[in-house]
Amino acid sequence: MEFVNRTVIGGRELEALSRGTRKTVRKRRSLIVQLLAVLVIVLNLAFAWASWRVGDSRWWLNGAVAGFLLVITLREDWFNLRLTGRYVQPDAQEVTTVFQDEGFTQTSKAASGRFSYHQIENICETSEYFLLYLDHNLGQIYSKDGFTRGTAMAFRQFISRKTGLTVRSIR
Repeated sequence: MEFVNRTVIGGRELEALSRGTRKTVRKRRSLIVQLLAVLVIVLNLAFAWASWRVGDSRWWLNGAVAGFLLVITLREDWFNLRLTGRYVQPDAQEVTTVFQDEGFTQTSKAASGRFSYHQIENICETSEYFLLYLDHNLGQIYSKDGFTRGTAMAFRQFISRKTGLTVRSIR
């Protein structure tokens, strides 16, 4: 069986890929970083409160740092998108992928590449996308609405059978 998917990679796709990476491939590291961020936020709030209590006029600096870190922690995927999204070449934004029994081929105006199913280490899906991770630094995203040949439901079964991996659902 053959599946063909056409996905246009934009901000929403990159943010979904970043979220999927954080929740699966880099889950442990991300948890450690988030715990440290919460600790630093709590410490800054405690310092701001203590400074305010003794009458120091600079108490708001610690509060501002805590607020800034809170925003970064809550919007981590958005910030990752802003940092990595600029590296997507305009010619590489529209990707057509053909999944066949022996492997799959990705083609864009910028380049093309051939992959085998044993290279895939992790498979996830959201309500809108399939996410395939070849390693900790290389993820591929496919829109469920982008299938021009085959369906998303049939693809889920196909990719699971070809890789021997379970497709994990993430929000």
